[in-house]
Amino acid sequence: MSRSETDTTAARPPAAGPTAVFAVVALLVVGCSSAGSDVAATTSPVTQTVTVGTRTADPTTATLTSTAAGGTILATPPGSTAEPAPVDGSCPYLDDNTVAEINGQHTGTTQIIDVAPYPMCVFTRTDGEWLASVRVIQAETPESAVAAVNDHVPISGSDPASQPPGWSGGSMVTPTGSVYAVSKGNLAIVAESNQQQSIKGRQLVVESVRNLQL
Repeated sequence: MSRSETDTTAARPPAAGPTAVFAVVALLVVGCSSAGSDVAATTSPVTQTVTVGTRTADPTTATLTSTAAGGTILATPPGSTAEPAPVDGSCPYLDDNTVAEINGQHTGTTQIIDVAPYPMCVFTRTDGEWLASVRVIQAETPESAVAAVNDHVPISGSDPASQPPGWSGGSMVTPTGSVYAVSKGNLAIVAESNQQQSIKGRQLVVESVRNLQL
């Protein structure tokens, strides 16, 4: 599939932390048609409700997220729900010094949003402006995790990502920074940076996965 580093569809979170939220993903499993055909034959839809975590965008149409064995997966994006207010604290899986070294900027106040399965961490600069954020998303199925990744880095407008080993997803540059999102099994992890270099998000994700032993 084609991914472009210049497609800029992801939204930048505000200084106090993204207003992204827990979500509901409805999966419609569509059976594959005969070999050589690009059109899948529709079978009876299977709907699943799953809490997948926080997110930055709020699209409303179903999108192609992946082609799995036995069928093509279509998923509607997560819908917004309430989340706890951010509170000042220390990120349990990324310390401020590591984030400062990765992003190339000194960190100021760090805020925590207490969501499952791990808190979302929002980092600011010394002047109070937003610097970066990292969130881990727990999905009910691998397809739901893929859909959560696609919600942050749409397959049609991002570059392939395959780090850490065993994880896959995409990365993209936005007008105000960059986004790196990957999934593995039922988990997805999303890192956003105010730097227009996707390597920043990749390093944040790699360090988070290592510290959480995921």
